[in-house]
Amino acid sequence: MGTDDLQVQLAAAALAIALTALAIAIVQLLGQLFATADGYRRCQPSVMGAWAKHTRLRWKWSQMRFETLFTIPEIFLWPCNPSVDTASGQRKINGDINWIGELPGVTEQPYLANVGCLESKLVNPSPKNGVHQELACWLPFLSSIRSNESDLHQQKSYEESIQYHSHRRPACRFVRNSWDFMAPELLRPLAVTNIGDIAVIVQRLGMRWLAFRPEDGEMRAEGDGHIIYSTLVRSIGPILHYASENLNYESANRYTRTGGKKLSNGGFNGLLAAEHRFINTAEADMLRFGIMPCHDLMNGKQFALGTIDEVCTTLDSLDLSGSASKKVRDNRQLDPTSTFGFSDLISMAAPMFRLKGSVNIRLPVPTEHCVGLTSHIEGFVVFRQRLGEYVDGTLAVSPQILWVLQTYDAFKAKESRHWEHLDTELFAEDFSLFPFLDEVHKAWDQTTTYFEEIRDSHGFSYHRLVAAHMKYAVHYWHEAHGRIRDGAGREHHGLCDWLAEGMHLYWDYLPQIARDLRAYGKHHLPEVLIIEAWITLMFRAFCWSRCHYFCLATERYPDSKRLPSRYWNSKLPVYLG
Repeated sequence: MGTDDLQVQLAAAALAIALTALAIAIVQLLGQLFATADGYRRCQPSVMGAWAKHTRLRWKWSQMRFETLFTIPEIFLWPCNPSVDTASGQRKINGDINWIGELPGVTEQPYLANVGCLESKLVNPSPKNGVHQELACWLPFLSSIRSNESDLHQQKSYEESIQYHSHRRPACRFVRNSWDFMAPELLRPLAVTNIGDIAVIVQRLGMRWLAFRPEDGEMRAEGDGHIIYSTLVRSIGPILHYASENLNYESANRYTRTGGKKLSNGGFNGLLAAEHRFINTAEADMLRFGIMPCHDLMNGKQFALGTIDEVCTTLDSLDLSGSASKKVRDNRQLDPTSTFGFSDLISMAAPMFRLKGSVNIRLPVPTEHCVGLTSHIEGFVVFRQRLGEYVDGTLAVSPQILWVLQTYDAFKAKESRHWEHLDTELFAEDFSLFPFLDEVHKAWDQTTTYFEEIRDSHGFSYHRLVAAHMKYAVHYWHEAHGRIRDGAGREHHGLCDWLAEGMHLYWDYLPQIARDLRAYGKHHLPEVLIIEAWITLMFRAFCWSRCHYFCLATERYPDSKRLPSRYWNSKLPVYLG
């Protein structure tokens, strides 16, 4: 029995050793197998935050190894135009697209209640996910976008009463990739976006592009506590890197809160936040690239205005004689920054960018000197003087001209400082004035109705009226200085003499404008109708100018530039590392 017990014990020990060896062999085998999962450790929560939950391993029998699959966001701008599910009657976003961030008060907005939003944990990485320096930089970038979107919601930028269809908000879709196709020098998963959209999103966050040459792999923007820059990877192209001074990844320019006080991270609240608030429609985004979309009355055209060559090309398309573009080039020989007269094209040809119900009125600058006579107090005051003289000296004044005069005087009586005198920039800080702006907006809409009616009844071309005006408007700068120098200037009301004289010259050009319109018209146009239409055009431009404010270069961002027009709506991919 003793021998048998010893043999049993030896057998048990041998079995235990064998099983241990088998377990070790299995562990070693599994270790070797999991080691084939290249990139798996770089797709963990310490790097990707909550996005790591979508990381998967897929066994490939043909290669006897694991393949690492991970999910990253594709970031882009998407129009706020959800389709309607006819079965349930609920609005929803097409496909798997999600807005970046969950807006506060969303349940109170029926049109947003069923729109997909990216989960909070996918946007705001928490410290428990690892050291912040280990995180892929597109995680804090998503967080900053989310915070900025919350600010816009507080400004009523997504109210249902606005022109909802053209609004564009940052969104993303989930993209599954394989680490097999990642360049060996990459250490973190890359999010993907495109040149056209990232250019706009970066500016909405309060940054200014200091370098924007994607073809050379050089892109750099900074401002308001954010910075984004590129490095060039040969096998991929430019990779963007984002950093924020705010360690909590909250926007540095929170709307309201501190009444314009400076933050410890160098940003500002309140007033500085207004500096970066822009109308967020597709049409307004085009201005960032020096492209001006036109109202439907302009026959669906759009003009490139970002460079002087593009300005002259636009003028040549309006004035086939080429005299207008030649005058602009001649003026620039005297003053290299001069495009005076041409600037009024924006207020006459552009659509209404301001959205009813929104407090945003700021626009990026599409061209040099984009503020023309129809924006300055001199233009307002002299126009009213000459209009009054015309009405007093005319026996039969048309109802349309009387409406212009009465509406102008009503605006002046109601908000004298803000109609003629006040710089439009201050509208962005005084919310009590927005009901007044809604009235101005309504008057602009009425001018649109007027031009549509005379187009249908008389074959009147609004496009040709604007073209005829621009042909002569570019001459006012040189001629105004000449008249003042020769002592032939007229009443300037104590304002800037050459600007006031410029509006007098606009009235002087009216007979020539009428002559050109009669020459171009297919129908006989009464001179009274042409005068009436031109007066309405000028009033329309005044209304447009008071509903918008162009954000010019500031001391903080003196080198910010318009982006090349060729990158507008470009889908050229670019990656965030």
